[in-house]
Amino acid sequence: MNQKQSFLERIEKVTVYKRGNERAPHKPLYLLQCIAAAQHGLARLQSFTQIEKTLREALIQFGLTTSSVSPQYPFWRLQNDGLAVVVPSGPYEFRKQASDPTKKSLVENDAHGGLIESDFDLLREDLDLQTLCIHKILDAHFPRSIHEDIIAFFDLRLSGARGNDVQTESEFRIRIISAYDNACAVSGFSLGYRRSFPGLEAAHICWPQAGGNDDVGNGIAMTTLHRKLFHLGLMAINEQMKIVLCAELSDMSQPTSSVSKLMGKKISLPKNPKNWPNPDALSWHRKWVYKG
Repeated sequence: MNQKQSFLERIEKVTVYKRGNERAPHKPLYLLQCIAAAQHGLARLQSFTQIEKTLREALIQFGLTTSSVSPQYPFWRLQNDGLAVVVPSGPYEFRKQASDPTKKSLVENDAHGGLIESDFDLLREDLDLQTLCIHKILDAHFPRSIHEDIIAFFDLRLSGARGNDVQTESEFRIRIISAYDNACAVSGFSLGYRRSFPGLEAAHICWPQAGGNDDVGNGIAMTTLHRKLFHLGLMAINEQMKIVLCAELSDMSQPTSSVSKLMGKKISLPKNPKNWPNPDALSWHRKWVYKG
């Protein structure tokens, strides 16, 4: 196995915290931050205090909702996947009954971290490899509707290369849109052109990356805008099938098109109750994605 194959294999095998349907994409976001460093000519090893600010914001925006945000975990734990290093290696004060140092200890020891040197050198001069890694990370850990947002957040650059691992959502989309009578469940938007419905998407409720399936009950027909709001956790659906919005969401649109008017509105449901949103999937979304 050559160096490039070894690197891609380690990328694909990155372990993330899992417990049931709970899944924390901390390491994937840190990996994307490291790739961005290679693309922008930054130092391979950066101080934890430098990394923390950007990684913390990424975790808030794109990580699953948790009671706290802990950038120190991926900063330290990506070493276990053979992809990163932290220097100095010690001495650190470790958390009780844990194998990672405290955040305070990382700061006090001026810990620096990043990709291992051989991987960083390999990646730095190869835009196609960078692009392939970015797509592999995004496809494995995040719904497709927010890929562009993550790419823009880290200011990542892409070539035309993608490899042979492109997944399609077309079949799932067709079944979901059909179940919702070709209309957005949130807004009622429906625009037909020949046999297609531009602007309508199928939003997974429980992400496939977190164990969600492609059953109709795990999807809702939404416009591209509403699907993005849903997957970013800025909008959710409660037990009564009513829309709830993130308290921090600032609506700058005109009053006649105000997103804030959606608060408390009941979504349109499929005619067949068997196709209604799965309550467990909605509960998962409210617990792990919604930023209420």
